[in-house]
Amino acid sequence: MGTLPRLVRLLRHLTDPIAPLSFNRQGFALNRVGFEEDDARGDGRIALVTGANSGIGLATSRELARRGFDVWMLCRDRERGRAARDAVLAAHGERVHLAVVDVSRLASIRRFARELPLDRVDVLVHNAGVLPDRRTITEDGVELTFATHVLGPFAMTALLLGRLSRSTDARVVFVASGGLYPQRLDLDLLEVDEASFDGVRAYANAKRAQVILARLLAERLAGEAPITFASMHPGWVDTPALRSSLPRFYGLMAPLLRTPEQGADTVVWLASSPEVKGSQGELWFDRRVAMQYPLPWTRETAAARVGLLSTCEQLCGIELAR
Repeated sequence: MGTLPRLVRLLRHLTDPIAPLSFNRQGFALNRVGFEEDDARGDGRIALVTGANSGIGLATSRELARRGFDVWMLCRDRERGRAARDAVLAAHGERVHLAVVDVSRLASIRRFARELPLDRVDVLVHNAGVLPDRRTITEDGVELTFATHVLGPFAMTALLLGRLSRSTDARVVFVASGGLYPQRLDLDLLEVDEASFDGVRAYANAKRAQVILARLLAERLAGEAPITFASMHPGWVDTPALRSSLPRFYGLMAPLLRTPEQGADTVVWLASSPEVKGSQGELWFDRRVAMQYPLPWTRETAAARVGLLSTCEQLCGIELAR
């Protein structure tokens, strides 16, 4: 490795948590200077990607298919999912499939897990996301943001645990957001009334919960199967969801936003790189372990961590091995 890549890798711990220096496309261009060469092949490994019809999920599905993974694109809308699946198929062969599942609904997740015609799953990418501006309660009685980003991924992971355990190198990846950094885990936000609801804060809280959940699952299931749990944040990425959910931010930052392919880079790397195997529960950014708490007052208590896992188990009616 040359002098510049070494310098980039040395300084990243100082610049990564500072959004204007690292989250945009210029930050990605600089950070990639420090990347090791990587084109790990899937060779028929099976990858499931939620929220796969657009943005980071579509870019992840496309790249995994290019690398030879057997890709299942999990989408809420059948027609948009079919169009995305067909586009990936046209570019990267025959091993691309569509499954319709709404990760905010436990009944949909249970049906999907029950009907999935696979004995083994090697990679599970939790990418589906929402950022509603009004408080919405799902049919399960759970606020939509938390249901989509936290409860649904927990349930899907738990219900697919047997299939993941049949892989010799399973990976579970949570796609979080740099917006988690100012937020401390607050489970009381699940109960706020509509007048007090703040969509951006609920989103940041759910993303903070995803990062914590990745580590909790890694710790709880360490003796059960060879599963690598990880979370990552992609920086600021130009996606349809960002355009619709945060139009003012998009209008201001559009020229600086990362492409979906740049946002998906670390997701694909976490799904495929031999370098990641055995790491447990870290937060990653641009292929490097990132600080989870650059602001010390955002660190949750031990009781809050226990409360998060207990909340997921109770709401899903699923108890993990202890």
